[in-house]
Amino acid sequence: MSDRGTMDERTRILQSSENDVEDNAITTNKQESWSDLKPYIRPLLASNFISVVCGINDASIGAIIPRLKDYYGIPNETVSLLFLCNSFGYFLAAMVNGYLVHKLGQQGSMYFGAINLLIAYALIASGFPFGIMAVLMVLQGSGVALLDAGMNVYTSSVPKATLMLNILHAMYGVGAMISPLVNATLSKLGFSWQGLYVFMSLFSLINLVLITVGFRNIKMDYIDDDEDEEGQNPDRHKQIMRAAMRHPMTVLGAMYILVYVGTEVTVGGWGLTFLQQGRHGDFIAMSNVIAGYWAGLAIGRIILGYLCDRFGEKRMISIFTFMAIAVLIVLWTVADVVVDSIAIISIGFLLGPMFPSTVSLASKVLPRNMHATSIGFIAGTGAGGAALFPFITGQVAGKFGILSMPIVCLAMSVAMQILWTFVPSKKNEKASASLDSRRGYQALESN
Repeated sequence: MSDRGTMDERTRILQSSENDVEDNAITTNKQESWSDLKPYIRPLLASNFISVVCGINDASIGAIIPRLKDYYGIPNETVSLLFLCNSFGYFLAAMVNGYLVHKLGQQGSMYFGAINLLIAYALIASGFPFGIMAVLMVLQGSGVALLDAGMNVYTSSVPKATLMLNILHAMYGVGAMISPLVNATLSKLGFSWQGLYVFMSLFSLINLVLITVGFRNIKMDYIDDDEDEEGQNPDRHKQIMRAAMRHPMTVLGAMYILVYVGTEVTVGGWGLTFLQQGRHGDFIAMSNVIAGYWAGLAIGRIILGYLCDRFGEKRMISIFTFMAIAVLIVLWTVADVVVDSIAIISIGFLLGPMFPSTVSLASKVLPRNMHATSIGFIAGTGAGGAALFPFITGQVAGKFGILSMPIVCLAMSVAMQILWTFVPSKKNEKASASLDSRRGYQALESN
């Protein structure tokens, strides 16, 4: 391609991205009614079931940590390797998500993730040695990351996206609440930890069927709109991907969600061990407390999510983060199992709206042609945080004891607030996008 042709193509992409930002603003200001959701009901139901599966998955390791330690005869540091292997799978999927969506389509990418997850669950349920289980966690992590990315990208594109995202992520909390309850029930009935993975395998099979039915003949607008242009110019997709990955919303949003999800799953994952071993609580009763933590997360995503939508994501998320920091200080300093149980449930409630509010903000800030790559990467990176930070916490707990868990979560919460301060808002980012476009034109003209 000639220099002139390259300049024209880059200019067209810059103009397209700037127009997409303006289109997002128009769409956001447009009044949306419940009737607008009718064509989206089937895929939304499938997406919400995916969210339940993701919640069950993320809470599963934490629910069985005490039983895994007894089964394999391993300490906290070793069992935390499962989180690390999960993390590797998450990050791997996050990096290739945009490529898979381009090659397979969004439905194909989600279907691929669902198959990976089903295979991983079925093999882990077989009770292989710990080393093999750790390797299978990579497959499990990659499957969840692809599903997580797909459900967030799709839901962020429908009418009433903010509300739908809050409901979607509330269902995640419902799923996460299921894991400790099922595990406690199976434990009382005399089943080993493998019973939970048999249960998860059945859910994953249903998930595969619902993805097939729910997304059949569904047009993914944010992908299909660009197909004709990509056919005429294969370089367009690569250029959009590069621009999306360098966008401030993508970079800062991914960093924030990485730490946020790490905090969320660390409390839910190590909370049972903290309450049982650190505060000497009963296993069954403390399992119910962790279920309450995830229930609080689900409720917070609806109630506090409404407040975020009403008064602005940036302001409200900062308020909720400072409140969560205060409760974490109580969890750290007050050695009472009842007070700490209430504190953990309260933390779940306060953390609730943060993920969906970030995705909602990203869908407003980013040009539409960047949604699949950027939001997919943000969600996939967040899934990585669900594994990376619980692993780090396990290593710290192995050295300093499980009572160090609230301190680690406190540090992560402070980091969250610092990152959130720099996450672009819609108003600022629109101006930034226009400025970047003008700079792009000037750079192209100078060449």
